[in-house]
Amino acid sequence: MDNASASPASLDQASEWLLKLEADPAQFEAFDQWLHAAPEHFEAWARVNRAWAAMVPEAPRLATSRPGTSCSLAPQPLQVARQRRSRRVLLAAACVGAIAIGVAWLGDPAWRADYHTGMGESRVVQLADGSRITLAAQTAVNIDYQGTERRVELVRGEALFEVAHNARRPFQVNVGAASVRVLGTVFDVALSTAGLKVEVREGAVGVRATDQSWRLAAGQRLWLETRDGHAQQSAIAADEVASWVDGQQFFENARVSDVVEQLRRYQHGWIIIGNDALGQQRVTGLYDLRDPPRALQALMAALGGQVVHYSALLTVLEEK
Repeated sequence: MDNASASPASLDQASEWLLKLEADPAQFEAFDQWLHAAPEHFEAWARVNRAWAAMVPEAPRLATSRPGTSCSLAPQPLQVARQRRSRRVLLAAACVGAIAIGVAWLGDPAWRADYHTGMGESRVVQLADGSRITLAAQTAVNIDYQGTERRVELVRGEALFEVAHNARRPFQVNVGAASVRVLGTVFDVALSTAGLKVEVREGAVGVRATDQSWRLAAGQRLWLETRDGHAQQSAIAADEVASWVDGQQFFENARVSDVVEQLRRYQHGWIIIGNDALGQQRVTGLYDLRDPPRALQALMAALGGQVVHYSALLTVLEEK
């Protein structure tokens, strides 16, 4: 089977099944249906198991045979016992690793971009027309100045654009199917799993996506939800736009999962949210990107939760 046949979505599903079957092997029938629903599911399942075995070599392999057969999902009597909570944390870490490996194998376009940054790194890109782009951590952009327009593609991450005015040559940032068009201004564009955010510090920008358009002036923000395309336009203090440049990030009524996604760009290792309910809780606060462990402590303190460090590379957020 072709190594590139497992999509990120199928790797994510395989990771979820690894956790489900560890907690309740009786779900095998439903798992078996998923496994045989598409050829890529077999490859995804194999990759997740390889990642789990590599992280915990003495762990039992989770095979695809039914419980009770010679390759049962249940651990064998001679295998080392672990407490369920610790094993589930390790499984979650292995799943995250499997997804990361799978995405890398599929070919991450960010590594082929004209400019990109790594974990906790920022970078200033000076363009030929005098414009400047400041890349946040784990951000990638492509530059196209060949035609009558100045075009930049935000492949992933977040960037602050300081655009030199040129009425005859518009400046456009493309983010998937959306675009941000200006003549000369200062604005921030952030792409995350949850959606697309555009904030304007100076001047004005036009945003277009899914046959809709918006105009933003200085001190305005536009949020486009990935899941349903919902758009929300709101006010923001101009000095809060791209506050990450100074090492801090303000979140207003944001999901815990969104805050954690940002902090992951600044901390090596894995940050895992204990459950979906915790990830969906809302918070408002200012967090220090220069000190992710402290930011995570502040995040959980506001929710009455806790931060558990299982190793230098594995942090888990949990409800008390």
